[in-house]
Amino acid sequence: MLVLVDDNDDVLDDGSAGTTFDACEPLVNGSEVSGNIAYIQRGGCSFQTKVLNADDAGAIAVLVFNIAGKPIVMTAATNLLTPPGVPALMIGQADGNLILDEINAGQTVNLVLEKSLFLSEQETGNVMGAFSARGPAPIQDILKPDVTAPGINILAGFTPDAANSVAGENFAYITGTSMAAPHVAGVAALLRQAHPDWSPAAIKSALITTARQDVNQQDGSTPANPFDFGSGHIVPNDANDPGLVYDVTDDEYDAFACGIESPAVDQTRCDDLAAGGLSFDAEDLNQPSITVSRLANSQTVTRRVTNVGDEAETYVASVTAPIETTVSVVPSSLTIGPGQSATYDVTFTYASGPLDLWRFGSLSWSSSSHDVRSVLAVRPVSVTAPAEVSSFGGSGSISFPVEFGYTGSYTPGVHGLRKPLIIDSFVDEDPTKTFSFRATDGVTLHKIVVPPGEAYLRFAMFDEYTDGDDDLDMYVYYCPDNINCTKIGQSGNPTSREEFNVLLPGAGTYAVLIHGFETDNVAGGLGTNYLLFGWSFGLVENLGNMTASGPGFVNAGTTENVDVTWSGLESNTIYLGGISHNAPQGLVAITVISIRN
Repeated sequence: MLVLVDDNDDVLDDGSAGTTFDACEPLVNGSEVSGNIAYIQRGGCSFQTKVLNADDAGAIAVLVFNIAGKPIVMTAATNLLTPPGVPALMIGQADGNLILDEINAGQTVNLVLEKSLFLSEQETGNVMGAFSARGPAPIQDILKPDVTAPGINILAGFTPDAANSVAGENFAYITGTSMAAPHVAGVAALLRQAHPDWSPAAIKSALITTARQDVNQQDGSTPANPFDFGSGHIVPNDANDPGLVYDVTDDEYDAFACGIESPAVDQTRCDDLAAGGLSFDAEDLNQPSITVSRLANSQTVTRRVTNVGDEAETYVASVTAPIETTVSVVPSSLTIGPGQSATYDVTFTYASGPLDLWRFGSLSWSSSSHDVRSVLAVRPVSVTAPAEVSSFGGSGSISFPVEFGYTGSYTPGVHGLRKPLIIDSFVDEDPTKTFSFRATDGVTLHKIVVPPGEAYLRFAMFDEYTDGDDDLDMYVYYCPDNINCTKIGQSGNPTSREEFNVLLPGAGTYAVLIHGFETDNVAGGLGTNYLLFGWSFGLVENLGNMTASGPGFVNAGTTENVDVTWSGLESNTIYLGGISHNAPQGLVAITVISIRN
């Protein structure tokens, strides 16, 4: 008989007794579970932890129900467990809710678990898994994913002692990135063996430009798009002879890192690269795909290809342009000898149609023996404006350019400036260096309530506001009901300079967890003091300390300045606000304004 578990584990409650059903702690109702089948909600901790806690309570089997998404494909690897002798199974949300309704209604639910294998035809073949991560990437001018590879119901070697495998078996059917990634890595290893002089970027390019696109979305019928599968499904034999590759130098990678302000590259190196004429813009990194996330009117991107074949070849460009966008390629043909490189320019121009929506196309360089295909992904936008502008002083002014992709009225809106919420706290060093939401050592939790109507939210830490040379990381969860929390992001730089931002945040509780990955010795113990900063500013808010002015009417393809002034700011603090860009259809973008005084 099924019994719903109760571990009374509400780490974010308000002091009152809460009830959860995730079995991440010893079960409160263990006597009811003993001799029955434990019914457990997915999430909060590992599958193995749940089953072990149920086993300790005397359960004869475990049934875990998924709390979101489509039914789980049940396989020997992912769903039948024996730790140390209790079988377990995971089911999907729909079936889980049906059983939960029966239990809550006081009905007795009986279950029989039998060792077997279930395969879903819908999840096999050229179909994207429902669980597979989708684009766009956080850095939207780099197309992600890159490619797709077999990853559902893959027969593979497996340890007979693992929690998520039938005991005593050395092989299992496994589903997930854990199977797709080895396929790609194995093919890359074979390509490196065949071409020992190829760089990792060249190998990646060969896999991307030779991929096939006959793949459907998870419904089995709708064609997948580049945000589902990148450039498509890998074709290993074709990748062995791609014709042309898009290689990337160390300088180009470092310039890209400078553009995203990665701490892996210091300012001196960035200054040298800028002096050498390298672009820091993500869309200019020599990727096999071309992505322009903010096309206000027209933009040109340059790419470089290298002939890795044995003969000189002439390649001719052919374009399938994204809808309502024109694409020109100059030059339109390339003749390249073995080992030689050539560059070309691609110019995208917005023609018509809705703004702020992604469109996809392709560019292929074709010779008598090769087709080298690149994905084109563009998003025409109403405005292109800086994501953030920073300055100093209790009073002052700055200007920044805004490029317009439409013709009509324009109004810059003022939001803020606000002082930060500052939390002074301490975190122990985590000797395991492994973050866990439920950890009591090495993690400090902060609950911050965000009111309705906010436009922007930021949490940040700074190296100068810890006790020493520390490496602290930040994990952020959204808990709308103060109980059920969903991870929405993290910041894990190699120092304590961490930042996480949310545009148009939902109202409710945000759990910010600081992880003591590595700390200095403080007062004889391992740990450090730190300051956590938090800001938000409203959609409708002008605090009187900042003004903005700009053109009242704009034309598509033009660039105009927005002027910002501020005054009356207190000393020794950091203010945050924003300038919203408002077109006839409403708010289309926000430029964050950061003022340190």
